[in-house]
Amino acid sequence: MFKKASLLVLVCLLSFTVMFPLGAAMPETIVSVDPQEGEVKVEQTFAVNINVTDVSELRGFDFCLSYDTSILMLVKIEEGPFLKSVGPTFMINLTTEGLVWLAVVLYHPEGLDISANGSGILAAITFKAIAVGESLLDLHSKDPYRPDEVKLAKGCDEVTPIPNVAFDGYVEVSCNSDGCDPDPPPDPPPDPPAEKSPDINGDGKVNILDIATVATAYGSYPGHPSWDPRVDLDNDQEVDIKDVSIVAKSFGTSFD
Repeated sequence: MFKKASLLVLVCLLSFTVMFPLGAAMPETIVSVDPQEGEVKVEQTFAVNINVTDVSELRGFDFCLSYDTSILMLVKIEEGPFLKSVGPTFMINLTTEGLVWLAVVLYHPEGLDISANGSGILAAITFKAIAVGESLLDLHSKDPYRPDEVKLAKGCDEVTPIPNVAFDGYVEVSCNSDGCDPDPPPDPPPDPPAEKSPDINGDGKVNILDIATVATAYGSYPGHPSWDPRVDLDNDQEVDIKDVSIVAKSFGTSFD
């Protein structure tokens, strides 16, 4: 049954590539970027939805959204709840830099004919503004004959396209309160200090000689006349009871 359902899904997805018939009546279904116009600041993260309005028997969709990569950076793409609220979905994400391309189809393990009706969110797309400027959010399909609409389909055994009108979005990015240069990245954390061996004198074993070395430097710190950095085993810039404990814990241990 699973193989049958998977084959059904692939048939539905492949059927999206069929051209929509020319000369159809003006469609009532609308697919749009929401909000259609937006104003954001440099370094601000924002999201737009891809909405469908007044659709009947929707089984799957396939849309593209182009944007200016010098102005915007894509953060994430999420499937909206419209189809998922009806049943399980199968998604193919073919997104590349500058082009969001998402295809989603309803399927049912038992092969039931399910579909979505009405209006809702097909997908949510999050961007980050990286430079001052303007970017069109061009909503379209890969179909060269119908570039101004997205691919909506109903049915599965016999997939039928749903005519629609696609409305683009637009975003304007301006300087933030700190100017137009993004904040510099924070300094990377310092490398952790190298782990020190309780075999302080390096003779291959922890014995009374190492204890004596710790005792000689006990209570010292950088700049102190008795300071010995080898003995500061916990790297806290002080030779104290913690360093003695580390040596005592390994007392009698041999090192190759």
